[in-house]
Amino acid sequence: MTVLLAGCTAQEAAPPSSPPPVSSSAVSVPDQWNQLAGRALSAYVAKEEFGPDAPWKEDQPAAPGGYEHGTPDVAGVCGGVKIGSGFKVTRSRLWRGDTVVWQNVHALSSQKAAELVEQIREKSRTCSAYPRKEGKPTRAVTPDAAVTPPAGFDGFYAFCETAPDVAQGQDNCQAYLARGDLLVVYGSNAVSEDPNAARLAALRQLQQMTPPVAKALAAV
Repeated sequence: MTVLLAGCTAQEAAPPSSPPPVSSSAVSVPDQWNQLAGRALSAYVAKEEFGPDAPWKEDQPAAPGGYEHGTPDVAGVCGGVKIGSGFKVTRSRLWRGDTVVWQNVHALSSQKAAELVEQIREKSRTCSAYPRKEGKPTRAVTPDAAVTPPAGFDGFYAFCETAPDVAQGQDNCQAYLARGDLLVVYGSNAVSEDPNAARLAALRQLQQMTPPVAKALAAV
């Protein structure tokens, strides 16, 4: 039996104070994009956080001053969740070794991140399976993953799902952490011949990721 898993350790984050909002008055849209991109960049977990088993691979966009915007999607579970107003700037960080560990930071122009967390919670609890891509095997959803919510944030939710459309025996666990206008999505993927082993590996990695993710977001 083979399980792909990376370990990580981190200290618990202290409860953060409320973040300062990005003011949109007298600020052009490109300037607001740049402000949001800077806030998203500040919420990154350090590249070296997850050790040699999960080394940092890449950031998207690669340039420190770059940003990605335009897509409204923040979650794909059970038909997906999109922002309801304004726009968002997204930054993504990927670690790839014995496991895949990833983080997406969405900085929202006019919507509270906690509202999206609640929509994702509702989606995952009311849908047991869904096709991520047309013509591909469906993903089975397990809501309410056993991850302790970090204290002092506006919203938190985690779930796991199978991913046979990506690879046989793959399991994904992911979490959503909200603070003001920032939504941090992070997760881990594990593969095993034993579905239970893959689930346990992905879940344990998600549990270990939560303290450093919370610490980084609290500091923004």
